[in-house]
Amino acid sequence: MRTFHRFFLLTIPVLLLASCTASEEPTEEWTNEPTVATALADSSVFLVFGHEVRDYTVWKQVHTDLDVVRQNWGITDAYLMQGADEDSVVWMMMMAPGPTAAESFMVDPNLARIMETEGVEGETYRAVLASGYTNSLNPDDFPSRVIVQHDVRDFDAWKRVFDGHVGSRERAGLIDLYVSYPIGDSTDVHMMFGVTDESSLVDYMASAPLRAAMRLSGVVGEPRAYFVRIAD
Repeated sequence: MRTFHRFFLLTIPVLLLASCTASEEPTEEWTNEPTVATALADSSVFLVFGHEVRDYTVWKQVHTDLDVVRQNWGITDAYLMQGADEDSVVWMMMMAPGPTAAESFMVDPNLARIMETEGVEGETYRAVLASGYTNSLNPDDFPSRVIVQHDVRDFDAWKRVFDGHVGSRERAGLIDLYVSYPIGDSTDVHMMFGVTDESSLVDYMASAPLRAAMRLSGVVGEPRAYFVRIAD
């Protein structure tokens, strides 16, 4: 998988599990579903794009003007985000009616021309994700977010551990919003979290017990993290 190395959170373990035991779990403060436990039932998939642009204002206008082109493919914007500290970094999650439409859109020669017109620069991260898991929370309530990607040995085994430690993530200022993986590769986990407390998050991410917990859950290699916000 190709990624923006300069936007990584480098080698700090992130966001995946609790550093405390089940007996240490705090009382949940959120009244909605506590984790991404609901599998999306329809055949829709998500297209993910990450790239830099020369001028965000110009890019956004062209992107909006070309909305009808995406609609012809049945593709609509779901989440449009920018780098937390860099307006020129754009992350998009778009919905497609199914894998065939998504893959066809990805390889269409017009897509490269559109991206050139939009002023996209450098390497582009792209993936087609299965419908995945979500909950009843409204992502718009969390303007600050972090996108995380890492590999696991076995998704189902990892997800059971992940679901069991929602309290620790919430205590650290992380709210589960979305979990999925590319179609055909369930070992490549993608996640999106809302961020409610950046200071607690930094301490959580630097904790030694978290790294050990990640190993026990079957995480392979170092996670990649991208701090983003809802785009202007």
